[in-house]
Amino acid sequence: MKVKTKNREISWLSFNARLLQEAADPEVPLLERLKFLAIFSSNLDEFFRVRVATLKRVEKVGKKGKKLIGEKPGEVLAEIQRIVLAQRADFDDIYQDIRKELERHKIFIVNETRLSESQQRFVRNYFRQEVRPNLIPLMIDQMDKFPRLKDHAIYLAVHLSAKAEPHKVKYALIELPTDTLDRFIVLPQSDDRKYIIMLDDVIRFGLEAMFHIFQFDEFKAYTIKLTRDAEMDIADDFSESLVLKVTKGLKQRKSGTPVRFVYDHQIPDDYLQYLIRNLKLDKTETNFIPGGRYHNFKDFMKFPRIGPKHWLYPPAPPLPHKDIGSQGSLFSIIQKQDMLLHYPYQTFDYVIDFLREAAIDPAVTSIKITLYRVASNSKVINALINAAKNGKAVTVSMELQARFDEEA
Repeated sequence: MKVKTKNREISWLSFNARLLQEAADPEVPLLERLKFLAIFSSNLDEFFRVRVATLKRVEKVGKKGKKLIGEKPGEVLAEIQRIVLAQRADFDDIYQDIRKELERHKIFIVNETRLSESQQRFVRNYFRQEVRPNLIPLMIDQMDKFPRLKDHAIYLAVHLSAKAEPHKVKYALIELPTDTLDRFIVLPQSDDRKYIIMLDDVIRFGLEAMFHIFQFDEFKAYTIKLTRDAEMDIADDFSESLVLKVTKGLKQRKSGTPVRFVYDHQIPDDYLQYLIRNLKLDKTETNFIPGGRYHNFKDFMKFPRIGPKHWLYPPAPPLPHKDIGSQGSLFSIIQKQDMLLHYPYQTFDYVIDFLREAAIDPAVTSIKITLYRVASNSKVINALINAAKNGKAVTVSMELQARFDEEA
């Protein structure tokens, strides 16, 4: 009897949809709901960079592709596109519901067209002093070679035109400097309401000042985003070290095949087709996702912490172990009985203390440990280094290809 199974990628999309369910739940604290939208968005980015990219590679091998995954990759990709578009619609509805709830509590996310005179003065100064120095507008219709769009980045595709001469247009591209500037700017408060504007709209507000040398009076900007194949091929070539292979793979990742193109659905069709042609996007290789005015919702993890405390989950400090005191040797404690630690509910400090004690204990001759991912300034690593300096034989098994952490 043939057992029916659900495709792994389709199943993963169902898993990610649970984040949308949490974001839609009115019982979840309001700002935590925004975080769930951010996690959903971040997860979907990685899904396209790896899972969808792999499926598209499999599709290229032709009939052998079905043997590799048990079904036609083209059919799976079509189903993924259908589900992603449906989830995108749900995402937009949930986001609008959250915005309405914020507005009921006098917190407004405004765009460049909804600013008071005093807010306009603030945004104008903020743009001139903070934003403009970080922008590099590219006049793409004047360039011999079209710029390569970065993975992760979001861009404003700018459309410049004149009312008197509607056929006279220019195109420009601006990368949002989210690496150096906050995506959300809290505007000065003049009444009992709070106002937040996104960096995208601050740039839109400043378009006329930025392009003042041209004889145009209409400036529109549409957000676009390109996701590239990020799967890394590490060949079994023993003539090169793994470090060198990973280094090469990271360079290739920057120029990976586009697997997803997200764009503002209000962008004029002639401009959209211009971008598709010049980015050399192929509908057989790239998923086209019409979206809204904003992309990269993962940035909502850094949404300003405003509003009452109950809009966030209260912090849950880790608990001490009832059988481990603050004083004394951990070795002497575990010699008497085994200890089970349950993270994150109990503090990880016990492990750090255990390693630090082992690093200086004369009875310890070696330490063997398996690590997956560690912090940039890891207390675990520092303790192991200290142990090695004290003459201990330290052996560490590490994951060298933890995806998207390879550069570390």
